[in-house]
Amino acid sequence: MVERTDALDEPSVRAFVGLNVGCALWSGAYALQLLSVDVQTKRVWLGVAFVGAVLVSLSCFSFAVAYSGNEEWLSWRTLCILAVEPIVAFVLYATQYRHLYEQPLETVVAGDLVVLDRTFGPMAIIHVLFLYSLLVVGAGFLLKTVYESQHVYREQALAVLFAILVPLVANIVWFLGLGPTGDLDLTPIAFTVSGLAFAVAIYRHHLLDIAPIARTAVVEDMRDGFLVIDETNRIRDANAAVRHSVSSGGSTPLVGRNVTEVFPEIAQIVSNEASTGQTEIVVDADDGRRFFDVQVQRLSNADGIRLLLLRDVTQQHAVEQRYQSFIENSSDLITMVDDRGIIRYQSPSSRSVLGIEPSTMVGQSAFEFVHPDDRERLLEQFQTGLDESIVVDRAEYRLRTADGEWRDVETIGSNLLDDPFVEGVVLNTRDSTERKKREREIRRANEQLEQFASVVSHDLRNPLNVAQGYLEIARESVDCASHDDIAIAHDRMETIIEEVLLLAREGRPIGDTERIDLERLVDRAWANVDTAAATLSVSSDRAIVADGDRLLHLFENLFRNAVEHGGSAVNVRVSTTPDGFFVEDDGPGIPADEREAVLEYGHTTAASGSGLGLAIVRQIVDGHGWEIRVTESADGGARFEFDTDGASRSAAAERETIDEERGGDDRRRPRERR
Repeated sequence: MVERTDALDEPSVRAFVGLNVGCALWSGAYALQLLSVDVQTKRVWLGVAFVGAVLVSLSCFSFAVAYSGNEEWLSWRTLCILAVEPIVAFVLYATQYRHLYEQPLETVVAGDLVVLDRTFGPMAIIHVLFLYSLLVVGAGFLLKTVYESQHVYREQALAVLFAILVPLVANIVWFLGLGPTGDLDLTPIAFTVSGLAFAVAIYRHHLLDIAPIARTAVVEDMRDGFLVIDETNRIRDANAAVRHSVSSGGSTPLVGRNVTEVFPEIAQIVSNEASTGQTEIVVDADDGRRFFDVQVQRLSNADGIRLLLLRDVTQQHAVEQRYQSFIENSSDLITMVDDRGIIRYQSPSSRSVLGIEPSTMVGQSAFEFVHPDDRERLLEQFQTGLDESIVVDRAEYRLRTADGEWRDVETIGSNLLDDPFVEGVVLNTRDSTERKKREREIRRANEQLEQFASVVSHDLRNPLNVAQGYLEIARESVDCASHDDIAIAHDRMETIIEEVLLLAREGRPIGDTERIDLERLVDRAWANVDTAAATLSVSSDRAIVADGDRLLHLFENLFRNAVEHGGSAVNVRVSTTPDGFFVEDDGPGIPADEREAVLEYGHTTAASGSGLGLAIVRQIVDGHGWEIRVTESADGGARFEFDTDGASRSAAAERETIDEERGGDDRRRPRERR
């Protein structure tokens, strides 16, 4: 069993096969009709020739349409519509219904042959005109192809056009009765000439092997430019990509022009007859400047035909230029060194950061600019990390400037030695001098604050203790109503000293944090404060990530504030939120215009208050990187909301962990404490 080849899947090949089958039917049936004697037999063979003629016309139309690249016209719906007229005509021919197709046949003698003398009716005329229309439309497609195609495609199309027009002309001559043999139809004989034309197209010009549709699908629609030039550098063929690179509409004719007129930049390439290299050119087109990589390939040594491929790299250039601008205008130092630390590239930012020209640094060892005290450590880190993707992981050191000063910098290095486009280690260095300066200033300020706290703690407490001792002696020897006022003043001084000392310590940066069970911590804070008859309600569904000691001080100050301003019977409530937690009470609340001020140092509305409690709360919040909002509770009291930002985790995971730590799952039930 012979398998059907994939070539039959091509519409042009199927149409060509149909054309040959139709020609065979038409010619063979007409010959047998001529050899027949009786009229009935002649009518039968004429019916077969009728089918062959229809098949020839439809196949010629289909072949021309497919060959010219308009296959979308050849849908089954279109072919079915075209088949309606031939079917109606054949039925009328076979049935001789009211002789609409032709009158009763008569025979005449032409030479030694008995031929039919046919008188056609209106339907036959319509049918013949329909078939002629198919052939004329097909010829129009081929003429269009002849006009638009180049070289072998044009010669193919001319051969096919000739093969179609010769039988068409012969048939028109017979139909009009203008032939030298009268009723003898010479159309089948004309197919011999068509066969020769098709043979030339197939064997000389590779008809059915290469077709204009292939050029349209592959060459014409290529994103890269396609140019064929001859030995005189004249353009023999060009696709749409090249035409659009010259003019925005792509309407500029290029075939026949000298390639150096269209692309002057390409003259040096094509002038070298042996050139098969690749270079880059810049073209000023209607839509702006465009960049092309040009590659020359020789197609034939005999006639000097060369193929030029123009790859548009304008977008690539734009991206490269963008990244180049990023590097050149970056305030960071971008350095590329080899595996020995020799600088191969230095970004222009070295001028502003170090005061050194980039070209001066290239070729020198990057470690020569490093402070001697940092050099050995950095060199060891660099050599150790050469086998890793990150050679230098946040190294801090000092770089020498052109003035001999030292700048604090921070570097991250990426190992791109195996990258063929880099082949080096890329160092991204940021000037951290100002940040280091601020850190040193903060550190000195904290040290001064610690010293101040020590003075307050030691130097003020000693005389306060003496004063408290003399007060006790005075109480024993003298009965005076002012003793209680003096004692209150001493207690307030003690509180101020404690809060100033605490404030100084809370100003230090937050160190390690941990996940804290909020209920347990709140219990401790409540127990540390004299809350009198006040009550506390706590509900928590997750842990809080914080510094435990400082969070404890936060709650202690909030509870003191609630009792101090809300009275001894105030009710305090603590609970978690999706973003953090809150503390609220049912006291008198805080006026809207004072809610920001209450967090400032020294702000107090109580005669005995120090004005430092809520300032300490604000300091603890800032140290954690949280946010605090002062609002009104549902009972009209004060409400402090704390947004712990990324510190919170999913409720389910936190709940499971707290269950394990506490050994129970009843934590969400509010509990009251007195």
